Amino acid sequence: MQKLSELLRELADRAENAENKAAAMEQEASEKVHTAIDSSKADAKARRDEFKAKFANKKAAVGSDWKKLQEDHNDRVEQIKKNIAAKKDAVNRKLAEHRADDAEDYAAAAIYFASMAVDDAEVATLEAIDARAYAESLA
Repeated sequence: MQKLSELLRELADRAENAENKAAAMEQEASEKVHTAIDSSKADAKARRDEFKAKFANKKAAVGSDWKKLQEDHNDRVEQIKKNIAAKKDAVNRKLAEHRADDAEDYAAAAIYFASMAVDDAEVATLEAIDARAYAESLA
């Protein structure tokens, strides 16, 4: 498993690339914007498929329904907070390692969830740029 800090760095890089792409597309012709939208959708789908495959065998079962994923995410956060508070004084090293593994798995899942959200935001931004350009072309 990658270090959590590496996963966060990749997420930050992806968000920065999305920002740069949106800024560049604001200046481009409609055809290039459509190409960028299609490319971003394909990239997002590939990462989403990779995420689903990666976590298919883990406890974090993720479906395509964002609402369900968010509910699972929030439930998981609450459970981890309760576990940490209730078992903070536990001396059983094996149990502590299990809780740490669980927390790390959750953190990785949350990062992948955020990554998919960045992908969706990128596509939505490019579609908004395209819609605005089209509206202005009709004026």
